[in-house]
Amino acid sequence: MQKRGEETRQKVIEAATELALEHGFASVSIKEVQQRSGVSNGSIFHHFGSKDGIVRELFVAERRTYLGLVGRAIVSHDGDPVEAFGEGSRAALRYHTEHRNRYRRLIVEFTDSDWIRDNDQLWRDLAIDLEGPVIEWAAPHFAAGRLPPLPPVVFQSLMLGPAELLSRQWLAGRLPGEPLDYGDTVANFVASGLRAERERFKREAERS
Repeated sequence: MQKRGEETRQKVIEAATELALEHGFASVSIKEVQQRSGVSNGSIFHHFGSKDGIVRELFVAERRTYLGLVGRAIVSHDGDPVEAFGEGSRAALRYHTEHRNRYRRLIVEFTDSDWIRDNDQLWRDLAIDLEGPVIEWAAPHFAAGRLPPLPPVVFQSLMLGPAELLSRQWLAGRLPGEPLDYGDTVANFVASGLRAERERFKREAERS
């Protein structure tokens, strides 16, 4: 029974993902999900409770995929830890480039929606969970002064902000080439900024 339930849930999520990629998550209806998945309305409501239950699953799954790739790029970097965050930016650009429609439909459209403001606690809890491995990796670097003592949200903003702004220009047709073509530029920008902050904090510590 448990296996059958998981298979049913997977069919619904796959159908809803396909529909969201075609039309945007806001346009997905329970009727369309039922028709595409072949799962009955009663079973859909049993497993997800509502359309919003399905949408929450889509949001969580794609954020885990996207930010998981970014996190793994950071913690696997062998070298100066500020450069690791540059590699995180490069991983984000790679995801944007290789999965353009998923990025547009399942990241950007969620980010710009009222839905995410209505589900801010879900996003905060998920962000804390996804940041865990990176924070654990970063702890000894903070202790040794190899990373500037900035809040995690600042690292995330400095790392993902430039990559996402660049990719939005690409989606708007204003960027020559593809986002990943600018991987070196963005990675160097992020690493250089964090390196400058590290040196600034060191100078302030020496003066105090």
